[in-house]
Amino acid sequence: MGKVQLKIPPWVASMLDAQSSDWLILEKEIGEEATIGSILADLAFSHTNFRKAVFNPDVGKVSDQVNVVLNNSLLQIPDVTEAKLNDGDIVLLLPVYSGG
Repeated sequence: MGKVQLKIPPWVASMLDAQSSDWLILEKEIGEEATIGSILADLAFSHTNFRKAVFNPDVGKVSDQVNVVLNNSLLQIPDVTEAKLNDGDIVLLLPVYSGG
């Protein structure tokens, strides 16, 4: 067993019932076969708004409005949910910014 750290921006943290206006940092215990998809699914099953806006475990898809960074490397959409996690990894959820 190991632990990973999730860094979550305030707009997503509010979907997880966090009261802070700052970034939320969660530590999650992981098993040998843990993936980003498995830890996001855990959050989605207990938080409906997170499920609607960030990750839908029924289809295994991260929203197009969220980038996922694993240890300072931006993951591409097909690789996000299958990315394996190791003890000490840091997963960062970043909103996609657009505009002109």
